[in-house]
Amino acid sequence: MQNNLLFSLATLGVNIKDGLNDTLGAVWYTILVNFIGVLAIVVKIAETQNKKRKAIVTFAIVNYFLWITYFILNGDFTSATVNTISCVQLLVFLQRGNHKWADSKFWLILFLCVQIGASFFTWKSPFSLFSIGAGLLSTVAYYVVDVKLYRYFFLALILLWIGNGIVYFYPIALIHDVFAAISIIIAIVRFNILKKDQPRQRNIDV
Repeated sequence: MQNNLLFSLATLGVNIKDGLNDTLGAVWYTILVNFIGVLAIVVKIAETQNKKRKAIVTFAIVNYFLWITYFILNGDFTSATVNTISCVQLLVFLQRGNHKWADSKFWLILFLCVQIGASFFTWKSPFSLFSIGAGLLSTVAYYVVDVKLYRYFFLALILLWIGNGIVYFYPIALIHDVFAAISIIIAIVRFNILKKDQPRQRNIDV
């Protein structure tokens, strides 16, 4: 059953790429895919430049939707699925501290299991470990409340996405992830190292 599903997903991915290539032409298809990637980079810039929690969440969700579309258009359902799960769990985890139901460790266990289960059905090759590992780390990163700890997890997962962009040759995604890595490294130096005596920050200001 798994092999049939994997074959179906792979076939669907090829059909999407071939269909768009035939409909739009190779040049316009490439422009469309790269435009979505560039738009995602712009949204990521807006996300990282905001201090308000609501704005950060909004831009992060939009960013996920753009990358889900980007990976689907490239026929990469492993990366698309990981981003979809990450988007859903972001909505849940960001309610921690505001609602008791969101504070339960049940959500952490649930989304880790969902990530593992999804990777089983969307596995393409050993290179899938990059996006799968990034998905698992994102689950833990978004679950933790301590922002300093979150930054370390985020750096680790974005490095895995960089690896994913290299092995599958997603130039726009790679540019996006390199930018995100530089941004989080700067944030770690500024807030985690240079201000290491600062009281533990549990939440981003609303």
